[in-house]
Amino acid sequence: MKTIAYLLEIIGKFLAGQSATKKIVIEPVALMPAGEISLINASSILLDVIDGLGDDTAEIYLPDNYIKIYCKSEVMASNHLKEVSAITYVAETMDCDDFAALLYGRFAGLVWTNLHAMCWFIDELLTFWFIEPQSGQLSRTLEGWQGDEIRFFLGR
Repeated sequence: MKTIAYLLEIIGKFLAGQSATKKIVIEPVALMPAGEISLINASSILLDVIDGLGDDTAEIYLPDNYIKIYCKSEVMASNHLKEVSAITYVAETMDCDDFAALLYGRFAGLVWTNLHAMCWFIDELLTFWFIEPQSGQLSRTLEGWQGDEIRFFLGR
């Protein structure tokens, strides 16, 4: 949020004819990874999730040869997860895709179902977890309102 406020300040100064002298500071990722797994291992885990849903049309996009894994307990205790889940839902303005976008890239990948956008990660035991960013809850399966088909997984 500090970065967004700072960017708005720069734009405001520029439009007012003032120069901005501050440097943009990008805050580091909230959690340190517990390790990495190969693209092949991560794909296998995601394919198992897809297969468990009886789904065969989902796409998997993993951009790197290795993906980071995180300690489940650290994800659950993350201040970033708590801050995002505390935001008020507003239809079309701050809804599921907006919540998911706020977590994506911190320690979570993005997943879209036929009904919902949310996040995911793989923990230190190589267990797959869905993250519901609106509540901060972790789960191994989808609830009915979250959908029953995966459209795609996007890694980070």
